[in-house]
Amino acid sequence: MVKYVNLGSRILYAGCEGTDVELLQNLLKALPDEIGSPISELGFFGPETKLAVNKFQNYFHLKVDGIVGKNTFLFLGVPTGPYLPPGAALFGARVMLSGSYGYDVGVLQNRLATTAQKFAEALGIPATKYFDRKTENAVKLFQRDVHLNPDGVAGPRTVYQIYNYAGMGGRYLQRGCWDRNGGYDVYWLQRSLQIMGYYPGKLDGYFGPLTQKAVMNLQTTVLLKADGIVGAKTYFHLAAY
Repeated sequence: MVKYVNLGSRILYAGCEGTDVELLQNLLKALPDEIGSPISELGFFGPETKLAVNKFQNYFHLKVDGIVGKNTFLFLGVPTGPYLPPGAALFGARVMLSGSYGYDVGVLQNRLATTAQKFAEALGIPATKYFDRKTENAVKLFQRDVHLNPDGVAGPRTVYQIYNYAGMGGRYLQRGCWDRNGGYDVYWLQRSLQIMGYYPGKLDGYFGPLTQKAVMNLQTTVLLKADGIVGAKTYFHLAAY
């Protein structure tokens, strides 16, 4: 693996190297051809990666400059800088373990809950932002699945794999809000809703009327307020398997 750099901790552009570039490439490769791109470069921001970033930016009507800054990160489901809550730590910027508290722990819990039902069951309840014993057990389950040491501590290796396996959970998602209604995480929201039988539309990464209706139907089914807003309580019920 190339040098570890936490995703979102710096602006990415041609010539950058690190695990954050590698994750960027993995995210873009995971999207359908209309949005994402195949990339053979590994951990190095070369011409293929720049073209893929341009394509992603163009699709979501962002400034097409091939540079991954705050707005592009946001549409990748990684809020940074001004898009973070006041005083919040960027997800993965610190080691999270028993007793930790904060926005980043909530993101960890959201991402785990949406990855697989067994992780949601281990957590027991929607994200609380508090790293308790149940969160530790859910982290251990995830670590075993991805062949990491199951120590229950969410350090760099665990965060790296969570990004690879958990497509959403870093921000609220909602129709009609520029900073919430489109992106990589909306695509995975639609995919989960489709697998669960709630979403009949195209997996286009845009939170439109059909996506809103699907979210509200899910919320009604699980006895949540049907407001169409995807926050911690809704994320908790979004694992498709």
